[in-house]
Amino acid sequence: MFVYLKMFVKMNNIKAILLSAVLLLIIVSCNKNLTQSINDTQSVTSVSTTADVLNVLQGTYGILQNQNMYKEGLLKLILLCGDDFTSSSNQFQIYSQRVYNSSSPDIQNAYAGYYSIVNNCNFILSYLPNIKTASGTDSTLKVKEEGETRFFRAFSYFDLVRLFGQIPIRTQPTNINTNFYTTRQSVDSVYALIFSDLKIASTELNYKSSSDGVGLTNKGAVQALQALAFLTYANYLDRTGGNGHALYKSADSCSNLVIKSGGYSLVPNYADLWNVENESNNYGSEIIFGIRFTRDRSVSSTASQGSGYASRFMPSTMGGVCGNTTKNINGDLGSGSGTYRIEPWFYNYYTSGDYSIDNRANTTFLTSWIRKPGSGSIYVTYPNLPSYSKDTVLSNQQFPFIQKYQDPKGLDAADNENDMFIFRLSEMYLIQAEAENEYAGFPTSTAIADFNKVRTRAGNPILATNKLTQNAFRRKIFDERGIEFVGECKRWFDMVRMKGSDSTGLLYPTMFQYQFANYLSSVSSGLPLLDKVNQVWVTTTPGGLTDPYSIIAYNSKFLLFPIPQSERDENPSLTQNTGW
Repeated sequence: MFVYLKMFVKMNNIKAILLSAVLLLIIVSCNKNLTQSINDTQSVTSVSTTADVLNVLQGTYGILQNQNMYKEGLLKLILLCGDDFTSSSNQFQIYSQRVYNSSSPDIQNAYAGYYSIVNNCNFILSYLPNIKTASGTDSTLKVKEEGETRFFRAFSYFDLVRLFGQIPIRTQPTNINTNFYTTRQSVDSVYALIFSDLKIASTELNYKSSSDGVGLTNKGAVQALQALAFLTYANYLDRTGGNGHALYKSADSCSNLVIKSGGYSLVPNYADLWNVENESNNYGSEIIFGIRFTRDRSVSSTASQGSGYASRFMPSTMGGVCGNTTKNINGDLGSGSGTYRIEPWFYNYYTSGDYSIDNRANTTFLTSWIRKPGSGSIYVTYPNLPSYSKDTVLSNQQFPFIQKYQDPKGLDAADNENDMFIFRLSEMYLIQAEAENEYAGFPTSTAIADFNKVRTRAGNPILATNKLTQNAFRRKIFDERGIEFVGECKRWFDMVRMKGSDSTGLLYPTMFQYQFANYLSSVSSGLPLLDKVNQVWVTTTPGGLTDPYSIIAYNSKFLLFPIPQSERDENPSLTQNTGW
């Protein structure tokens, strides 16, 4: 539970409400990984010790877990605006169909949520210098708290600049004297602040230790964020006429520091990453940083400390996959809602060709399941065919599902244990491979070796060392990230930052443009149709492999989200992104 104090200011009878400057002053911990006790309330004047700061810091982390952020609202934007997921649910399909606008609540809430975190961090940083420490241990904690605070501020600005482009920069806490009419600052200025915060944080935090809770911020998380931020900014500079060469080297260096730190290792079996009962152990190996959730008996549904992923990703006819307390059509409890569905073309892509023997497909995709225990019949989706002689029942779905997120012990549909992993070690290998390919101009032997670390874990043959051009290897990395991180909030970000190229070598500014203007336009539009007479799925006209409402014509405005209209109404200095 989080309680926020929104500051309402009147200046010359003009209402100046800044939704993005919400100050979290009353905090209740909602983190399963935080062991410190949390006081019920925390006022500004009572923040005088490192323990008080820790309370505010924990509540800041908690903002990422709330309903408007990584629990649900933010995921609508990031997951459904790529090319791999679609949805028919009313509150979700506005994003998969790209009919959202500057007044869409989820966009407004995400923008405000990140600025809430920024303001909390500014508040902490303004108080830290005046806090007296009682011991050497207390002094060490104070330094650690500054490092964690700077990480969260950098994390928030990094997501904001990727989602919205130019944004206001605030480095002081919002109060009655605040200038609410701050203009948007350049992307370069935002990244300068991100890198400054992370440079300081990297000197103030250690790699994970036994005293850290699982999922907490540490040097590994800082360096992982540095690596991705350097890579993303370098992509941006290359795309806008700058030179990202030095930044690619920085991305390479930071990812290598994480890899060589000795604090992390790949989980040998990819499937074990998604065993909800093994999450804590995975934070001790592959997972560097994640948004933590836990089953919560104190409050139900969207207000709980649990997540809703198991419900949203799993089908409504499969029971025992989450905490849903409503029976499905088979009379089973614990069924999903089937909100997020995989595009058929995406399933085909990652179960054929280079990925025909990839073991991640069996872990990731769900295309058949038991109708009811003991019944002997099953549900199937594309591309499986119903076997009527065995009483197989065809689910009313032409889309496969994602089965990474399941929690049979969940307490309700929105109260499950599954986390959202933000950084894993496998991404550090792929970032290092991508960075070396970019600054060297070709895939180096080190880049190929890093790539193969991830590929061979999935049971695939190694990639040869001298067969690919820079463009071809970049596409290999994009494809590898597509299956490795499906459902982990990576795809849209990758699409709008990475260069694209076709089979002839023609370059596109982004993979987003290549996918929607080239590749997906060549895939049959429409959903697979079952020909019951001939027992085949029809994937060409009148059938297809894409949801025609979600795979739309390319438009460059979708490379960024619109600045919320509510923010612009209150702050006339805010301009709008092109096309919105």
